[in-house]
Amino acid sequence: MACFCEVPASVAANRVSMGLTPILPPPPSLKLALALPALDPAKRADIQIDAGFAPVRLPNIDLGGGPLAQVALALNMATGTFKIDDLPMLEFQMDQAARSVHKNIWPRLSFLTTFKMQPLINFAIVARLVLDLRALGIDPMEMKAGDIPIAPASSNYRFRLSPPKLQMAKLAAGLPNLLKLDQTLNIPPLGDPEHVTQLRNRLNALSNLSPPTLHIPFPMILKLAMVLESLAKIHEAFGDDPFSPATRGRINAMLRFFARLNIPIPMPALALKAKLEVLPPMEDIKLGERMAGSSGLSTLSRFSPPKLAISPFLNVMLALHAALNIAIDMETWDQCADCNCA
Repeated sequence: MACFCEVPASVAANRVSMGLTPILPPPPSLKLALALPALDPAKRADIQIDAGFAPVRLPNIDLGGGPLAQVALALNMATGTFKIDDLPMLEFQMDQAARSVHKNIWPRLSFLTTFKMQPLINFAIVARLVLDLRALGIDPMEMKAGDIPIAPASSNYRFRLSPPKLQMAKLAAGLPNLLKLDQTLNIPPLGDPEHVTQLRNRLNALSNLSPPTLHIPFPMILKLAMVLESLAKIHEAFGDDPFSPATRGRINAMLRFFARLNIPIPMPALALKAKLEVLPPMEDIKLGERMAGSSGLSTLSRFSPPKLAISPFLNVMLALHAALNIAIDMETWDQCADCNCA
């Protein structure tokens, strides 16, 4: 595999036209067409959770976004891309990533951050809706009035979970992250007498690391990642030339078609769909339910993790790494240590 620095800038530049014209947000009827299957009572995640999850009493530990949950989520996401349990290698990988961003990626792709974001985001939203509908066997680009999905039998669009039960489900779903943290840090499992001691030692060692200096502001790197990911979705949905007049004409015709539709579903259906999309998987909830009685959780209730200065850097690099792999289909910095760019 060639190093990223050997790939011409045209690889990215050819994926978009600077003459991008505004695209309006997708009409609600296009979103409703995707929402209808998920609103079927037999498939609704909130109904399944309400029926299949008996809230359990958890120890006094904030797993729903507290410090320990944030550390576990950040480190578990980074593993596989960064060697979290090997500090010298982790420092090398972070330095390597920073060098590649400075010398390879930013000089070639920074022009993408000059785009007006709202038209591109609207275009990407339409692309995602088209891809999701195609996954259901519906092609909105070829749709006719008689092809509209049938509304579910029930017209009850009330969210089934009460606030306390929803919060308890989210807490239970956060517990499996603690199991993954054992593997990420290569420490004994939860419940082992040495678990908390080794967890503290590993996190304290990580807290002593400083991220590499990156002169490019993090928001600009995240914007670049967002543009790359949006362009990849647009190309996946609409082919190799989505910005051509012919393709844009077909997309606009689709949007006009859906703007004229009057799907007999009340707008609260969209609000319900948005709530269903952020529910945790039932598998995680049930696993957390089984973990809730573990004696190891009570010891974690007294554990306060240190702040990790490397977390923001890792999060930004992971976002960029994922976007580049999707958009250009090649590793971003793994090869750079072997060539002159480093």
